[in-house]
Amino acid sequence: MSLAKIIILAIELENMIGEIYRLASNLLPEENIGRELARLADEEQQHLNLLRNSRNYLAKAPEAFGQPAISEEEMLLGIKKAQEVLAKIENRKLLLPQMLEELKELERGFEKIHLNTLIEVQDESLKKLFRLLAGEDKKHVERLSALLESLQ
Repeated sequence: MSLAKIIILAIELENMIGEIYRLASNLLPEENIGRELARLADEEQQHLNLLRNSRNYLAKAPEAFGQPAISEEEMLLGIKKAQEVLAKIENRKLLLPQMLEELKELERGFEKIHLNTLIEVQDESLKKLFRLLAGEDKKHVERLSALLESLQ
């Protein structure tokens, strides 16, 4: 699979996780948790914009990239998992702790995707981008863990 396709799928993933955070934030009666999820949704929008920029950069300078280190199947599996979480939240099938756990698992998967993409990027500025995205995903996992702990 081409790196362009990987980036398009990564954009789709970021868009979906942002949508999930936004929906979850609007459904929660817990104001502080809702605000934190809204902040995470905003950050996902920033990630989405960064990936769109990298897609544009790929079109202009394909030599800056290597071959993708993640398969289309892995990307599609991530999208499928995100779709499942979105459906559960839309249908209100998750209690708050379950929702936060599911979101943590999604973020862990996204961190792996970003790190695997980083491995094959040749351009140092792009490596920084994917390091940033992976680091942000890791921070999101930590923030979701803190929200879970606050429920206990």
